[in-house]
Amino acid sequence: MNGFMRVLTFIYSVLIALASIVLIYALVDDGIFADILSPLSSIVTNPATRYIYFAVLFVLLISAVLSISTLLTSGRIHKTKLRKTDIGSVDIEADAIESIALNSAKSAQAGIKNAKARVTSAKNGAIKVNINAVLYSNVEIPSSMSKVQDKVKKDIERYTGIVVESVFVKVNKVEPFVAKVEGR
Repeated sequence: MNGFMRVLTFIYSVLIALASIVLIYALVDDGIFADILSPLSSIVTNPATRYIYFAVLFVLLISAVLSISTLLTSGRIHKTKLRKTDIGSVDIEADAIESIALNSAKSAQAGIKNAKARVTSAKNGAIKVNINAVLYSNVEIPSSMSKVQDKVKKDIERYTGIVVESVFVKVNKVEPFVAKVEGR
């Protein structure tokens, strides 16, 4: 999920949570909506529909809270357990995995001028790697980025032992290759 959609979903979840809290408050003070929403007031004051109303709003509130917590905790991983032994465990931070990915991408001889990497969790303890790259203009993008994907996957798996589910490469920009000419 991209950043814009995460922010939009977060805002939506917060609004649903606030609306649920206000509507649950209407159960306590049934005069709050008398002037504004008389149909809602009749639902709140009717004992038969009051429980259905509460159940629906409670489910909305719980789903909004779960959605907010999922949005806040999903995405970038913080650490991945590699191995647990009698002595202790080895934890590898996401920054370390991202550094391995960047070093591999740049050493692939694929014409990458600049890059950023982001690691997210996948199923069964695997990870996904997203690389945003700025390339030089003299690069054959499909074949070069295929090399980058292979090298990043192999290097991360070799150095960490963590399975890489996928490597996504996004080319953000292509800049001209400028040869430096030194003067006398």
